[in-house]
Amino acid sequence: MILIFGVVNQYGVLSHFSEGIKHDLETMGETCLVLPVDDGVTAAKLLNQISKKDVKFSLCINGSGLDTALTFGKAYALAVDHPLLILPHLQQYKGFELLCVAKEHTAFAQLLNIPARDFFHAVSRADIASAGSLNEAKSGEILFPASHINKDNAQKKLQEMGVWDQLKPVVTAVGSINEFLMAIGVLPNGNQPARAQLNEAIYKITCEADLYIRALARERILASYTEKNIVLDVYGRNVKQYQQAYPFHRYHDEVPYKDMLEKMANASFVVHNSPGFEFALHERMVYPLAKGTPILFDANVNQRQMLQGLPAVYPSNKVQTDVPLEHRKSTENEIEKNHTWAARLAALLN
Repeated sequence: MILIFGVVNQYGVLSHFSEGIKHDLETMGETCLVLPVDDGVTAAKLLNQISKKDVKFSLCINGSGLDTALTFGKAYALAVDHPLLILPHLQQYKGFELLCVAKEHTAFAQLLNIPARDFFHAVSRADIASAGSLNEAKSGEILFPASHINKDNAQKKLQEMGVWDQLKPVVTAVGSINEFLMAIGVLPNGNQPARAQLNEAIYKITCEADLYIRALARERILASYTEKNIVLDVYGRNVKQYQQAYPFHRYHDEVPYKDMLEKMANASFVVHNSPGFEFALHERMVYPLAKGTPILFDANVNQRQMLQGLPAVYPSNKVQTDVPLEHRKSTENEIEKNHTWAARLAALLN
């Protein structure tokens, strides 16, 4: 028996992860229970019927349910984004191992003495497209899934903390929160050791800096594609707030994640922006690729190392109306072989 502790989440993204992990565990011959995240009474009744000796391990999405999971023995916490974002919660517990979706997230956790290992985003075996579906016509949309982040609010918070003037050159230059932490000396940077501790004040500053960096990266995508004369279909919470500054694109209301998955499967391209992930594969990449949808991604040198075997990932200046079918087939085969939840989970079951 493997227990999965989920978490109430926006759009249903994490519920999709939980169900995908459960599906692949069951195809591997494991019994699996996803505990209801919004009904503690039902969850408690289910757990009361389970013997601790029957539980191989628990998997806690974003650390949800760690307190209970640890009473059943071995427990893993899956951080689906940077561990910094759930750090106060994680630091309440001992005896678990953190699963990280980027190599730099793993290194960050280990520097804080949190046991951690790589566990990149993946898809369920059930998500892999059938061979025939790769020949189906696409919708024509160049899809950019990205909720609005208010850059001005993040800047205002940093100004109120009295650090904006000092940090402005940093947050406008770095590409990720790990680079920010290196720049301010919390993480080692090359041969330079760390020179500052991640105390409460720096933690609060870093969370606002993270929002600013992500917001700026999204605005730069919209500006870049405007310059390229490429219209994006942007879906997400409050994205119409980008309309005035970047009117060239089409903006749509947020949709449930299951609908977004369908849109990504049918799109001509999905545009990827990854400010918090360097040595990683994001779910907005692996799912479309598993469905035969090519990705537009201006990857840096670190990110390109993670794209080996995925020829259907193109830089933005390579927008093509006719993506070679062999690129999509080869990429889908690589996803099926190496980037399913089953492939990730095998290491936990051995």
